[in-house]
Amino acid sequence: MNGLFAGAAVVALTLVLWGLGKRPRKLLLSNTDASSVAALNRVQLTLVKPKSDAAEDDSGSVPKQVWKSPATSLERLTMQRQLRDAMAAGPEQRLEAVTLAGLWGHVSVMSLLRQGLHDSDGRVVSVAATALERYRGKPRAVKIQDVPPPRNVARMR
Repeated sequence: MNGLFAGAAVVALTLVLWGLGKRPRKLLLSNTDASSVAALNRVQLTLVKPKSDAAEDDSGSVPKQVWKSPATSLERLTMQRQLRDAMAAGPEQRLEAVTLAGLWGHVSVMSLLRQGLHDSDGRVVSVAATALERYRGKPRAVKIQDVPPPRNVARMR
């Protein structure tokens, strides 16, 4: 009798699972129409300011000042502090901070440039990547021994 109940339970469970597996599964985006996605893309493209307009706006503004790198250690420390504070601010300030760090080219700002590589603003990422190109691929100084070790160096211990 117990075997009959166990067999009936197995058959019932098999039928239930088989019935659940036969239903068509809905796709995640089955109701999304391609024309609505294309319309949304067109609307978003109209919201983006073209680069040609940005170049025209900059040409009529005040000419840019020439940037000078810090000469003393106090100026260097204040510059580093200003760059760190700017990296904690909005996207325009982060872009300016990464640009100044790239112009400066000091080794102490490499951490800020690496931080700029992971930024949410694409402009900051591209400026940080171009600024880090200066540091890529340089070979490190090779240490040259003045005097070679003695022939029996393994026996000296």
